[in-house]
Amino acid sequence: MQRRILIVEDNAVTSTLLKRALKRELGLASVVAASHQDTLAVLDREGRDSFSLALVDLQLPDAAAGETLDLLVNRGFPCIVFTGDFSDEVRERMVSRKVLDYLLKENAQSVNAVVRLVGRIHQNESLKVLVVDDSPTSRRALVQLLERHRFQVLESGSGEEALALLEAQGDVALAIVDYHMPGMDGAELTRRIREKVDLNRMAIIGVSARGNNLLSARFLKSGANDFIARPFLEEEFYCRVNLNVAMLDTIRSLRDASMRDALTGLYNRRYFQEAAAQAYASLRRGHQPFAIGMIDLDFFKRINDTHGHEAGDRVLQAVAKALAQRVRGSDILARLGGEEFCLFAANVTPDKAGAFFDQVREAIAGLEIPYLGTSLQITASIGVCTRPGNSMSSMLGVADAMLYQAKAIGRNCIVPDFAPLDLGHLDPGGAHVPIRG
Repeated sequence: MQRRILIVEDNAVTSTLLKRALKRELGLASVVAASHQDTLAVLDREGRDSFSLALVDLQLPDAAAGETLDLLVNRGFPCIVFTGDFSDEVRERMVSRKVLDYLLKENAQSVNAVVRLVGRIHQNESLKVLVVDDSPTSRRALVQLLERHRFQVLESGSGEEALALLEAQGDVALAIVDYHMPGMDGAELTRRIREKVDLNRMAIIGVSARGNNLLSARFLKSGANDFIARPFLEEEFYCRVNLNVAMLDTIRSLRDASMRDALTGLYNRRYFQEAAAQAYASLRRGHQPFAIGMIDLDFFKRINDTHGHEAGDRVLQAVAKALAQRVRGSDILARLGGEEFCLFAANVTPDKAGAFFDQVREAIAGLEIPYLGTSLQITASIGVCTRPGNSMSSMLGVADAMLYQAKAIGRNCIVPDFAPLDLGHLDPGGAHVPIRG
């Protein structure tokens, strides 16, 4: 699906603000139609499939009774209504048209609310929600609401089936759980889920048609994040779902910020030390081979001194991207600080480590990084440790010593720990053969 937005709005200031905010905040392009006739012309020219959804003003100069909304809904457009006129009658009309949502034009912050909602709906496409209810009718009603907001929806008719689904899927963001089910009730299912998944990684909303304060408390004490009693308004349902999903997004962002390098997006030193130590212990127990490469950019200070720190940042970002393209799912790559990176390569035997890390070196040396009309280049020296030693820390120490040797013999090379090298002034017990570019 192409991710363009159709904006149907006769106020030029409002449409311009929306268009700019969607591009700036979400990277989404927009097409504006200022009237009903403009909308028809855009649809004839662009086609329905050119747009992911539409932002629609209810009252247009040539369609004051919401005819444009009816046109778009009938053509299968997911619509968000953006209106300055609201009443119970308008609300009922929005619900009957099954619009994604409706928002009021009140002030400048209203544009931000629209953009957040558009972003939320697009993000929902990658999120899985599990609906657990033994009533097919009730379950289907919830599924339809969630699918309208583009969630990936899984269904289960019992607690036992739900646990099996969660075990098989592994990446469900939200579970909506009915209380009254035969066998395992919703509160017990919530407790069982919380034994494996904490509330910072998956949200649970309890629901019941026979809700009361005690039932709400039972759900919350069992580990649910929220509770909603049937019958509920669609708006309440969406607000609670969106608030819980947004909470998970915030927690995920904070978690990422704590373990990611802000400039390059790679893991940081703190995360690397923890993750690599766990991988080290696991691979040692399984007698699996692995190697560690310490990667340091050569003469990086010259880039900063000659072209400025912004150029240096561009180089670090380009190198990080090149390294990220070389790693596999089982590897751990981090920026340790400055111009130093580290790569924990799982399932790499000593006889393959040299070639593996030399390809990494070549990927860096082959970069041409555009900056202010010129092309920047950089090389890297790499020290490699393939012997498990007594600890992860000792392996890092060996890799660092090999990196020191790579710098000493002229840079733009790798020095692994598995063959002797005569450097005279260096410790002969730790000197090794370089692989040079």
